[in-house]
Amino acid sequence: MLKSVLFSFLTIALIIVLAFGVWLFRCSSYLNGHFITGEYSIEKGESFYSFYSKVFSEHKPPFALKTYLIMKGYDKKIHFGEYNADNISLKELLENVVSGRQSLLKVTIPEGYNMYDIASALEMAGISSKREMLSVFKDRGIAEKLVGTSYESLEGFLAPGTYFFAKNLSGERIVQTFVKEFFRTLPKDFDALAKRNGLSFYDALILASIVQKETYIETEAPLVAAVFINRIKKRMRIQADPTIIYGKYENYDGTISKSDLRDKNNRFNTYTHNGLPPTPISNPSALTLAAVANPTKTDYIYFVAKQDGTHVFSKSYAEHSRNVNLYQKRRQQ
Repeated sequence: MLKSVLFSFLTIALIIVLAFGVWLFRCSSYLNGHFITGEYSIEKGESFYSFYSKVFSEHKPPFALKTYLIMKGYDKKIHFGEYNADNISLKELLENVVSGRQSLLKVTIPEGYNMYDIASALEMAGISSKREMLSVFKDRGIAEKLVGTSYESLEGFLAPGTYFFAKNLSGERIVQTFVKEFFRTLPKDFDALAKRNGLSFYDALILASIVQKETYIETEAPLVAAVFINRIKKRMRIQADPTIIYGKYENYDGTISKSDLRDKNNRFNTYTHNGLPPTPISNPSALTLAAVANPTKTDYIYFVAKQDGTHVFSKSYAEHSRNVNLYQKRRQQ
């Protein structure tokens, strides 16, 4: 009798163990072999049960899969964020969630983009809204926190490059990344070299932003920087078209009129106002910053653009007028 009871007990135990093993195998196989595509957003503080419902509500999981996942500890490990599933297994999605490997969105910020361009690029990439980013870019408190001075905007400190951001990342976190990259790539001794040329750190940054918009030819940048520095030292107005454009950027129609050149209400207009504009007008590359820190030694105080995008430099107004007539006025006829 005892042997019979013991045999029955062992048989039941074996069946339970085998059934448990089959259940574990089915759950594991399902997670590894079931592929999905979709976007899943996990809010901060969201429960595992809510997440489970989002992922599995449209599928037919094995019996008690939720219990299996709890046994594996998934309920205590989920990280909030944005996760894209592009024909990946459920197991891979779960591993991404528990490790916090969010789906990142790519955005490339070209050299010379200003903060309006960058805000638009971030919005187009689905990372953040243009309105939010412009608000952050113009937040004096954030500027003081990140760069040490409450500038009216962080224009100039938003380093160009390719970035990967999680969707719905806060605007302040995004701008922290830009500013960190700016200081990481800032040429060595930039501040000291700027002072040697009679410029403060911020003035040199403003000047670099203008040089960036005047030429994208790396070999010309030190010459263009030298022209502007020479004009500043001679107390001549800078007279840079890109500064006018920036001052009326959101209403710019692609042309600069004579009235624009005479517009004293445009505080960025370097034709009517002495010295540098109040802020940078773009976000320069590290090479352009280096050009401003190490300008070419020259007496040039004028330059004019040729049709191929390069420039002709001159030391006198008479020579400059001839160049304008040769490369600009004739081209317009």
